[in-house]
Amino acid sequence: MNSRTASIGLLAATLLAAAACSKAIEGTPVPIAGAGPAPPSSTGTTSASAAPALAAADPCGLVSEEEVERALGGLDGEPRRRDIGTARSCEYEVDAQLVVIDVRTNVGLEGIDVPGPVTDLTVGKHQVKTWVTESGSCFFAFGVTASSRVDVAVQPKAGKAQCELAKRLADVVEPKLP
Repeated sequence: MNSRTASIGLLAATLLAAAACSKAIEGTPVPIAGAGPAPPSSTGTTSASAAPALAAADPCGLVSEEEVERALGGLDGEPRRRDIGTARSCEYEVDAQLVVIDVRTNVGLEGIDVPGPVTDLTVGKHQVKTWVTESGSCFFAFGVTASSRVDVAVQPKAGKAQCELAKRLADVVEPKLP
């Protein structure tokens, strides 16, 4: 066998393997006559099928205004519902600080890519990544599925990180998550 034939064979095998692993096929397997017994069907769920848990989640509905006030103090106005990039967001102002709850259904904890250190924690039953930005914003990101998360952040009014406030709100949000 010459090297060209071997290379073509290796390329074909690689492409076939990649194609076989790249996409799940939906449906019910049907046995071929004479092929033997059909394999048992699976009713298990995957993290991708769990993503709808946040699909309809309203970030302003995860916690009540009263719960936010108990955790952080009086609100400086009504919560504001916004869409920022791929996140559905709810913004609160507390003592002139911006407090944000983001629902993300297209990226999980593995999608976090920030400069500086990220700390891994467990809060309640959820894996959490937390970090502080250069401007002093403190984030708690809760993994809900492999492809979804809920972020809680506090942006300080004077550049001093307010991680205690973010942690207090994170403790209120966590039990409400799927």
